[in-house]
Amino acid sequence: MSEVYKVIYTGELKPGTKQALIIALFSEKFKLGRERAEKLIVSGRSATLKKDIDLEKAQKYQEALEKLGLVIELDPKPPAEDPMDLPSELALAAFDSGDEDATEVLDPNMNPVGERCPKCGSAKMEMGICQDCGIVAAKYHAAQARETELVSQINPSDQSDQDEGNPYTTPEAELVQPMEDDMTGPHGVSAGHGFAWVAKGWWHFKQAPISWIVVILLWIVLTFAVSMIPILGPIAVNVLAPVLIAGLMIGCSEQDDGGDFTISHLFAGFSNNAGQTMMVGVFYLIFFILLFIGMFAFMFGNISQMAAAQSADPEAMAMMMFSPSTIIGILVAALLFIPVLMAYLFAPALIALNDMTAWEAMKASFMGCLKNVLPLFLYSLAAFVLMFVGMIPFGLGLLIVSPILISAIYSAYRDIYFS
Repeated sequence: MSEVYKVIYTGELKPGTKQALIIALFSEKFKLGRERAEKLIVSGRSATLKKDIDLEKAQKYQEALEKLGLVIELDPKPPAEDPMDLPSELALAAFDSGDEDATEVLDPNMNPVGERCPKCGSAKMEMGICQDCGIVAAKYHAAQARETELVSQINPSDQSDQDEGNPYTTPEAELVQPMEDDMTGPHGVSAGHGFAWVAKGWWHFKQAPISWIVVILLWIVLTFAVSMIPILGPIAVNVLAPVLIAGLMIGCSEQDDGGDFTISHLFAGFSNNAGQTMMVGVFYLIFFILLFIGMFAFMFGNISQMAAAQSADPEAMAMMMFSPSTIIGILVAALLFIPVLMAYLFAPALIALNDMTAWEAMKASFMGCLKNVLPLFLYSLAAFVLMFVGMIPFGLGLLIVSPILISAIYSAYRDIYFS
Protein backbone atom coordinates (compact mmCIF):
# COMPACT_ATOMS: atom_id res chain seq x y z
CA MET A 1 0.00 0.00 0.00
CA SER A 2 1.37 3.44 -0.90
CA GLU A 3 2.35 5.76 1.92
CA VAL A 4 -0.03 8.50 2.99
CA TYR A 5 0.84 11.88 4.43
CA LYS A 6 -0.35 14.64 6.71
CA VAL A 7 0.01 18.34 5.94
CA ILE A 8 0.91 20.11 9.19
CA TYR A 9 0.96 23.82 9.94
CA THR A 10 3.80 24.30 12.44
CA GLY A 11 2.20 27.33 14.08
CA GLU A 12 4.80 29.65 12.57
CA LEU A 13 4.71 32.16 9.73
CA LYS A 14 7.52 32.97 7.34
CA PRO A 15 9.65 35.99 8.33
CA GLY A 16 8.48 39.30 6.91
CA THR A 17 4.91 38.20 6.28
CA LYS A 18 1.86 40.12 7.49
CA GLN A 19 -0.42 38.09 9.71
CA ALA A 20 -3.64 39.92 8.76
CA LEU A 21 -2.97 39.47 5.05
CA ILE A 22 -2.20 35.77 5.47
CA ILE A 23 -5.44 35.24 7.40
CA ALA A 24 -7.45 36.90 4.65
CA LEU A 25 -5.74 34.97 1.85
CA PHE A 26 -5.92 31.65 3.71
CA SER A 27 -9.63 32.11 4.43
CA GLU A 28 -10.42 33.02 0.83
CA LYS A 29 -8.31 30.40 -0.98
CA PHE A 30 -9.32 27.43 1.14
CA LYS A 31 -12.93 28.50 1.81
CA LEU A 32 -12.45 28.53 5.58
CA GLY A 33 -14.37 30.93 7.82
CA ARG A 34 -12.30 34.04 8.58
CA GLU A 35 -12.71 33.69 12.33
CA ARG A 36 -11.69 30.03 12.18
CA ALA A 37 -8.68 30.89 10.02
CA GLU A 38 -7.62 33.60 12.47
CA LYS A 39 -7.82 31.24 15.45
CA LEU A 40 -5.73 28.69 13.59
CA ILE A 41 -2.99 31.08 12.47
CA VAL A 42 -2.60 33.20 15.62
CA SER A 43 -2.71 30.24 18.02
CA GLY A 44 0.97 29.48 17.52
CA ARG A 45 0.19 25.76 17.82
CA SER A 46 0.75 23.09 15.22
CA ALA A 47 -2.33 21.74 13.46
CA THR A 48 -2.98 19.04 10.90
CA LEU A 49 -4.61 20.72 7.91
CA LYS A 50 -4.94 17.67 5.68
CA LYS A 51 -4.40 13.98 6.25
CA ASP A 52 -4.42 10.60 4.54
CA ILE A 53 -3.41 11.94 1.11
CA ASP A 54 -0.71 10.80 -1.28
CA LEU A 55 2.63 12.54 -1.62
CA GLU A 56 1.75 14.42 -4.79
CA LYS A 57 -1.32 16.05 -3.28
CA ALA A 58 0.48 16.71 0.00
CA GLN A 59 3.22 18.57 -1.84
CA LYS A 60 0.65 20.63 -3.74
CA TYR A 61 -0.97 21.67 -0.47
CA GLN A 62 2.44 22.46 1.00
CA GLU A 63 3.37 24.61 -1.98
CA ALA A 64 0.06 26.50 -1.95
CA LEU A 65 0.17 27.12 1.81
CA GLU A 66 3.81 28.18 1.84
CA LYS A 67 3.09 30.69 -0.91
CA LEU A 68 0.64 32.28 1.50
CA GLY A 69 3.37 32.55 4.14
CA LEU A 70 2.68 29.57 6.43
CA VAL A 71 5.47 27.23 7.55
CA ILE A 72 4.30 23.74 6.54
CA GLU A 73 5.69 20.28 7.22
CA LEU A 74 4.73 16.93 5.73
CA ASP A 75 4.51 13.98 8.08
CA PRO A 76 4.87 10.46 6.55
CA LYS A 77 2.38 8.10 8.16
CA PRO A 78 1.97 4.42 7.19
CA PRO A 79 -1.74 3.46 7.05
CA ALA A 80 -1.20 0.65 9.57
CA GLU A 81 0.07 3.08 12.18
CA ASP A 82 -2.74 5.59 12.08
CA PRO A 83 -2.29 7.86 15.11
CA MET A 84 -5.24 8.44 17.32
CA ASP A 85 -7.51 11.27 16.21
CA LEU A 86 -8.91 13.70 18.70
CA PRO A 87 -12.60 14.07 19.46
CA SER A 88 -14.33 16.87 17.59
CA GLU A 89 -14.80 19.01 20.66
CA LEU A 90 -11.12 18.75 21.61
CA ALA A 91 -10.00 19.75 18.12
CA LEU A 92 -12.21 22.80 18.33
CA ALA A 93 -11.03 23.59 21.81
CA ALA A 94 -7.45 23.84 20.59
CA PHE A 95 -8.41 26.91 18.58
CA ASP A 96 -10.83 28.40 21.07
CA SER A 97 -9.71 31.59 22.80
CA GLY A 98 -11.62 30.59 25.90
CA ASP A 99 -14.05 33.49 25.64
CA GLU A 100 -16.47 31.89 23.26
CA ASP A 101 -17.60 28.47 22.18
CA ALA A 102 -16.11 27.65 18.78
CA THR A 103 -18.86 25.14 18.11
CA GLU A 104 -21.42 27.95 18.33
CA VAL A 105 -19.45 30.15 15.95
CA LEU A 106 -19.33 27.32 13.43
CA ASP A 107 -22.90 26.14 13.88
CA PRO A 108 -23.94 24.72 10.50
CA ASN A 109 -27.58 25.36 11.29
CA MET A 110 -27.17 29.12 11.67
CA ASN A 111 -30.00 31.18 10.24
CA PRO A 112 -29.37 33.11 7.00
CA VAL A 113 -29.12 36.88 7.41
CA GLY A 114 -32.22 37.93 5.49
CA GLU A 115 -31.43 38.81 1.91
CA ARG A 116 -27.85 39.85 2.69
CA CYS A 117 -24.70 38.11 1.52
CA PRO A 118 -23.47 35.77 4.28
CA LYS A 119 -19.86 36.64 3.43
CA CYS A 120 -19.60 40.38 2.70
CA GLY A 121 -22.98 41.55 4.04
CA SER A 122 -24.08 43.11 0.76
CA ALA A 123 -27.81 43.48 0.17
CA LYS A 124 -27.36 43.02 -3.58
CA MET A 125 -28.56 39.43 -3.80
CA GLU A 126 -30.09 37.98 -6.97
CA MET A 127 -31.24 34.35 -7.07
CA GLY A 128 -29.10 33.62 -4.03
CA ILE A 129 -25.91 35.05 -5.60
CA CYS A 130 -24.14 38.12 -4.21
CA GLN A 131 -23.66 40.64 -7.01
CA ASP A 132 -20.71 42.24 -5.20
CA CYS A 133 -18.47 39.30 -4.28
CA GLY A 134 -20.02 36.54 -6.43
CA ILE A 135 -20.65 34.15 -3.53
CA VAL A 136 -23.52 31.66 -3.89
CA ALA A 137 -25.22 31.85 -0.48
CA ALA A 138 -26.32 28.21 -0.36
CA LYS A 139 -22.84 26.95 -1.21
CA TYR A 140 -21.27 29.34 1.30
CA HIS A 141 -23.47 28.00 4.10
CA ALA A 142 -22.68 24.44 2.98
CA ALA A 143 -18.97 25.23 3.18
CA GLN A 144 -19.44 26.63 6.69
CA ALA A 145 -21.24 23.44 7.66
CA ARG A 146 -18.41 21.32 6.30
CA GLU A 147 -15.97 23.13 8.58
CA THR A 148 -17.61 21.49 11.57
CA GLU A 149 -17.24 17.97 10.16
CA LEU A 150 -14.06 17.13 12.06
CA VAL A 151 -12.41 13.75 11.96
CA SER A 152 -13.60 11.92 15.08
CA GLN A 153 -12.60 8.29 14.52
CA ILE A 154 -10.63 7.15 17.56
CA ASN A 155 -8.33 4.14 17.56
CA PRO A 156 -8.81 2.08 20.72
CA SER A 157 -5.53 2.34 22.64
CA ASP A 158 -4.15 3.31 25.98
CA GLN A 159 -3.19 6.71 24.55
CA SER A 160 -6.78 8.00 24.65
CA ASP A 161 -6.72 8.84 28.34
CA GLN A 162 -3.43 10.66 27.98
CA ASP A 163 -4.56 12.77 25.00
CA GLU A 164 -7.99 13.68 26.35
CA GLY A 165 -8.03 17.21 27.69
CA ASN A 166 -4.51 17.97 26.41
CA PRO A 167 -4.79 21.36 24.62
CA TYR A 168 -1.31 20.96 23.11
CA THR A 169 -2.12 17.84 21.11
CA THR A 170 -1.98 18.53 17.37
CA PRO A 171 -5.58 18.78 16.11
CA GLU A 172 -6.39 16.18 13.47
CA ALA A 173 -9.25 18.07 11.81
CA GLU A 174 -9.44 18.41 8.04
CA LEU A 175 -9.27 22.20 8.19
CA VAL A 176 -8.48 22.88 4.55
CA GLN A 177 -11.11 22.42 1.88
CA PRO A 178 -10.07 20.45 -1.23
CA MET A 179 -7.89 22.34 -3.67
CA GLU A 180 -9.03 23.11 -7.20
CA ASP A 181 -7.67 19.86 -8.60
CA ASP A 182 -9.55 17.76 -6.03
CA MET A 183 -12.66 16.99 -8.06
CA THR A 184 -15.48 15.38 -6.14
CA GLY A 185 -18.00 15.06 -8.98
CA PRO A 186 -19.80 14.86 -11.20
CA HIS A 187 -22.74 15.47 -8.87
CA GLY A 188 -26.40 15.86 -9.66
CA VAL A 189 -27.81 19.27 -8.67
CA SER A 190 -31.37 20.55 -8.43
CA ALA A 191 -33.12 21.93 -11.50
CA GLY A 192 -33.08 25.52 -10.24
CA HIS A 193 -29.30 25.59 -10.54
CA GLY A 194 -29.74 26.00 -14.30
CA PHE A 195 -31.01 29.55 -13.74
CA ALA A 196 -28.41 30.16 -11.02
CA TRP A 197 -25.63 29.39 -13.51
CA VAL A 198 -26.95 32.11 -15.81
CA ALA A 199 -27.13 34.55 -12.89
CA LYS A 200 -23.51 33.76 -12.00
CA GLY A 201 -22.63 34.22 -15.68
CA TRP A 202 -24.00 37.76 -15.45
CA TRP A 203 -21.74 38.35 -12.44
CA HIS A 204 -18.69 37.23 -14.43
CA PHE A 205 -19.63 39.52 -17.32
CA LYS A 206 -20.21 42.65 -15.28
CA GLN A 207 -16.80 42.34 -13.58
CA ALA A 208 -15.08 43.02 -16.94
CA PRO A 209 -17.71 43.91 -19.57
CA ILE A 210 -15.33 45.64 -22.00
CA SER A 211 -12.86 42.75 -22.01
CA TRP A 212 -15.65 40.22 -22.55
CA ILE A 213 -17.16 42.17 -25.45
CA VAL A 214 -13.76 42.64 -27.13
CA VAL A 215 -13.06 38.91 -26.71
CA ILE A 216 -16.33 37.96 -28.42
CA LEU A 217 -15.68 40.40 -31.28
CA LEU A 218 -12.13 39.10 -31.68
CA TRP A 219 -13.39 35.51 -31.69
CA ILE A 220 -15.91 36.32 -34.44
CA VAL A 221 -13.26 38.05 -36.58
CA LEU A 222 -10.77 35.19 -36.14
CA THR A 223 -13.39 32.56 -36.94
CA PHE A 224 -14.44 34.40 -40.10
CA ALA A 225 -10.83 34.92 -41.22
CA VAL A 226 -9.77 31.31 -40.64
CA SER A 227 -12.90 29.87 -42.24
CA MET A 228 -12.04 31.70 -45.48
CA ILE A 229 -9.02 29.42 -45.97
CA PRO A 230 -10.04 26.80 -48.57
CA ILE A 231 -10.66 23.26 -47.25
CA LEU A 232 -8.48 23.60 -44.13
CA GLY A 233 -10.24 26.70 -42.81
CA PRO A 234 -13.50 25.08 -41.61
CA ILE A 235 -11.53 22.16 -40.17
CA ALA A 236 -9.25 24.53 -38.23
CA VAL A 237 -12.23 26.45 -36.85
CA ASN A 238 -13.72 23.28 -35.36
CA VAL A 239 -10.41 21.97 -34.01
CA LEU A 240 -9.36 25.27 -32.42
CA ALA A 241 -12.76 26.21 -30.96
CA PRO A 242 -12.33 24.05 -27.80
CA VAL A 243 -8.92 25.68 -27.19
CA LEU A 244 -10.45 29.16 -27.28
CA ILE A 245 -13.26 28.00 -24.99
CA ALA A 246 -10.67 26.56 -22.60
CA GLY A 247 -9.00 29.96 -22.46
CA LEU A 248 -12.28 31.59 -21.46
CA MET A 249 -12.78 28.94 -18.78
CA ILE A 250 -9.34 29.84 -17.41
CA GLY A 251 -10.40 33.49 -17.40
CA CYS A 252 -13.56 32.67 -15.45
CA SER A 253 -11.46 30.71 -12.97
CA GLU A 254 -9.21 33.75 -12.53
CA GLN A 255 -12.28 35.86 -11.78
CA ASP A 256 -13.45 33.33 -9.20
CA ASP A 257 -10.06 33.60 -7.50
CA GLY A 258 -10.31 37.40 -7.33
CA GLY A 259 -8.28 38.10 -10.48
CA ASP A 260 -9.19 39.97 -13.64
CA PHE A 261 -10.56 38.69 -16.92
CA THR A 262 -8.42 40.02 -19.77
CA ILE A 263 -8.44 39.82 -23.55
CA SER A 264 -5.38 37.57 -23.43
CA HIS A 265 -7.47 34.84 -21.80
CA LEU A 266 -8.93 34.07 -25.23
CA PHE A 267 -5.56 32.51 -26.09
CA ALA A 268 -4.72 31.11 -22.64
CA GLY A 269 -5.89 27.66 -23.71
CA PHE A 270 -2.90 27.33 -26.04
CA SER A 271 -0.57 27.18 -23.04
CA ASN A 272 -2.70 24.75 -21.00
CA ASN A 273 -2.76 21.22 -22.44
CA ALA A 274 -3.70 22.53 -25.90
CA GLY A 275 -2.99 19.23 -27.67
CA GLN A 276 -5.64 17.36 -25.68
CA THR A 277 -8.11 20.23 -26.08
CA MET A 278 -7.64 20.13 -29.85
CA MET A 279 -8.36 16.40 -29.77
CA VAL A 280 -11.83 17.24 -28.45
CA GLY A 281 -12.34 19.32 -31.59
CA VAL A 282 -11.05 16.45 -33.73
CA PHE A 283 -13.44 13.94 -32.11
CA TYR A 284 -16.30 16.40 -32.51
CA LEU A 285 -15.49 17.00 -36.19
CA ILE A 286 -15.17 13.29 -37.00
CA PHE A 287 -18.48 12.44 -35.37
CA PHE A 288 -20.18 15.38 -37.08
CA ILE A 289 -18.94 14.24 -40.50
CA LEU A 290 -20.04 10.65 -39.87
CA LEU A 291 -23.42 11.84 -38.65
CA PHE A 292 -23.88 14.06 -41.69
CA ILE A 293 -22.99 11.24 -44.08
CA GLY A 294 -25.37 8.85 -42.31
CA MET A 295 -28.21 11.37 -42.33
CA PHE A 296 -27.63 12.19 -46.00
CA ALA A 297 -27.67 8.51 -46.95
CA PHE A 298 -30.82 7.88 -44.90
CA MET A 299 -32.67 10.82 -46.43
CA PHE A 300 -31.84 10.14 -50.07
CA GLY A 301 -31.50 6.37 -50.01
CA ASN A 302 -28.96 5.81 -52.76
CA ILE A 303 -26.98 7.61 -55.43
CA SER A 304 -29.53 7.01 -58.20
CA GLN A 305 -32.29 8.53 -56.09
CA MET A 306 -30.12 11.58 -55.40
CA ALA A 307 -29.41 11.99 -59.12
CA ALA A 308 -33.11 11.80 -59.87
CA ALA A 309 -33.80 14.42 -57.21
CA GLN A 310 -31.33 16.82 -58.81
CA SER A 311 -33.13 16.64 -62.16
CA ALA A 312 -36.58 16.83 -60.64
CA ASP A 313 -38.80 19.92 -60.82
CA PRO A 314 -38.96 22.29 -57.79
CA GLU A 315 -42.30 20.94 -56.57
CA ALA A 316 -41.01 17.37 -56.52
CA MET A 317 -37.86 18.54 -54.76
CA ALA A 318 -39.93 20.33 -52.10
CA MET A 319 -42.07 17.24 -51.55
CA MET A 320 -38.94 15.14 -51.12
CA MET A 321 -37.48 17.59 -48.57
CA PHE A 322 -40.61 17.30 -46.44
CA SER A 323 -41.16 13.60 -46.91
CA PRO A 324 -41.43 11.33 -43.82
CA SER A 325 -37.98 9.85 -44.48
CA THR A 326 -36.42 13.31 -44.51
CA ILE A 327 -38.11 14.39 -41.29
CA ILE A 328 -37.23 11.11 -39.56
CA GLY A 329 -33.62 11.46 -40.71
CA ILE A 330 -33.37 14.95 -39.25
CA LEU A 331 -34.90 13.85 -35.93
CA VAL A 332 -32.59 10.84 -35.65
CA ALA A 333 -29.57 13.01 -36.41
CA ALA A 334 -30.63 15.52 -33.77
CA LEU A 335 -31.04 12.77 -31.17
CA LEU A 336 -27.63 11.33 -32.00
CA PHE A 337 -26.05 14.77 -31.83
CA ILE A 338 -27.21 15.38 -28.24
CA PRO A 339 -24.71 12.89 -26.69
CA VAL A 340 -21.94 14.57 -28.70
CA LEU A 341 -22.84 17.95 -27.22
CA MET A 342 -22.96 16.37 -23.75
CA ALA A 343 -19.43 15.01 -24.19
CA TYR A 344 -18.24 18.34 -25.57
CA LEU A 345 -19.80 20.80 -23.11
CA PHE A 346 -17.44 20.61 -20.12
CA ALA A 347 -14.47 18.94 -21.83
CA PRO A 348 -12.43 22.14 -22.49
CA ALA A 349 -12.71 23.19 -18.84
CA LEU A 350 -11.85 19.72 -17.54
CA ILE A 351 -8.75 19.55 -19.73
CA ALA A 352 -7.46 23.09 -19.13
CA LEU A 353 -8.23 23.29 -15.41
CA ASN A 354 -7.93 19.65 -14.33
CA ASP A 355 -5.28 18.29 -16.70
CA MET A 356 -7.46 15.49 -18.08
CA THR A 357 -6.93 13.76 -21.40
CA ALA A 358 -9.43 14.45 -24.17
CA TRP A 359 -11.13 11.07 -23.83
CA GLU A 360 -11.31 11.27 -20.01
CA ALA A 361 -12.70 14.80 -20.19
CA MET A 362 -15.36 13.87 -22.74
CA LYS A 363 -16.48 10.90 -20.64
CA ALA A 364 -16.61 13.06 -17.51
CA SER A 365 -18.49 15.76 -19.40
CA PHE A 366 -21.04 13.24 -20.67
CA MET A 367 -21.63 11.86 -17.17
CA GLY A 368 -21.92 15.36 -15.72
CA CYS A 369 -24.60 16.22 -18.27
CA LEU A 370 -26.37 12.88 -17.81
CA LYS A 371 -26.72 13.54 -14.08
CA ASN A 372 -28.04 17.06 -14.64
CA VAL A 373 -30.55 16.82 -17.47
CA LEU A 374 -33.15 19.07 -15.79
CA PRO A 375 -30.85 21.97 -14.80
CA LEU A 376 -29.23 21.87 -18.24
CA PHE A 377 -32.68 21.90 -19.84
CA LEU A 378 -33.61 25.02 -17.84
CA TYR A 379 -30.26 26.57 -18.74
CA SER A 380 -31.03 25.87 -22.41
CA LEU A 381 -34.43 27.54 -22.10
CA ALA A 382 -32.86 30.61 -20.49
CA ALA A 383 -30.17 30.64 -23.19
CA PHE A 384 -32.80 30.48 -25.95
CA VAL A 385 -34.74 33.40 -24.49
CA LEU A 386 -31.61 35.50 -23.95
CA MET A 387 -30.32 34.81 -27.46
CA PHE A 388 -33.70 35.70 -28.97
CA VAL A 389 -33.76 38.99 -27.07
CA GLY A 390 -30.10 39.62 -27.90
CA MET A 391 -30.75 39.29 -31.64
CA ILE A 392 -33.48 41.93 -31.71
CA PRO A 393 -31.20 45.04 -31.76
CA PHE A 394 -29.35 43.94 -34.95
CA GLY A 395 -27.70 41.12 -33.03
CA LEU A 396 -25.70 43.55 -30.88
CA GLY A 397 -27.22 42.10 -27.73
CA LEU A 398 -25.37 38.87 -28.42
CA LEU A 399 -22.15 40.67 -27.46
CA ILE A 400 -23.56 40.68 -23.93
CA VAL A 401 -25.53 37.43 -24.01
CA SER A 402 -22.63 35.32 -25.33
CA PRO A 403 -20.25 36.09 -22.42
CA ILE A 404 -23.05 35.41 -19.93
CA LEU A 405 -23.83 32.00 -21.43
CA ILE A 406 -20.13 31.05 -21.72
CA SER A 407 -19.51 32.05 -18.09
CA ALA A 408 -22.62 30.11 -17.09
CA ILE A 409 -20.99 26.97 -18.52
CA TYR A 410 -18.02 27.57 -16.23
CA SER A 411 -20.37 28.06 -13.26
CA ALA A 412 -22.11 24.79 -14.13
CA TYR A 413 -18.72 23.05 -14.34
CA ARG A 414 -17.77 24.28 -10.86
CA ASP A 415 -21.18 23.40 -9.46
CA ILE A 416 -21.33 19.90 -10.91
CA TYR A 417 -17.75 18.73 -10.42
CA PHE A 418 -16.74 20.52 -7.22
CA SER A 419 -19.88 20.71 -5.05
